[in-house]
Amino acid sequence: MVPTTRIRWAAALAAAALIALGTAAVPAASPQSVTSLDVEWASADPGHLPLFFGTLTIGGTYTCTEPAGTTVLVSFTAIQIMPVALPSGAGNLSCGPGVVDAPWSLTSAPSQDVHYGYVSVLTSFNGVALPAEQFTA
Repeated sequence: MVPTTRIRWAAALAAAALIALGTAAVPAASPQSVTSLDVEWASADPGHLPLFFGTLTIGGTYTCTEPAGTTVLVSFTAIQIMPVALPSGAGNLSCGPGVVDAPWSLTSAPSQDVHYGYVSVLTSFNGVALPAEQFTA
């Protein structure tokens, strides 16, 4: 008779533990941070040789709900042909709870080859390469 009582007692404790686990308050999930970037335009400011170098500026909107005070890296390389130019640039965008669809822009390092015309832009946002986009700058 003793072994049956112990088995029942163990089963009752196990059931009580399972009930307690099932009804315990589950902590609320922390909100997921969101990061996204849209490149919407490109603008060329051509160089005027021999004194002035040109720049290419790209921009659009981004969302970054990482904790306030953090930043995400954005970099780009662009390709212009006829003549060939390879302007590039990099910078950091600020994050925070209210950074949703915020405007951004980034200007390339000065280059003597930047000109008006078609440009393909290869962008990296927060370490992720985005699909190439084409613009008339």
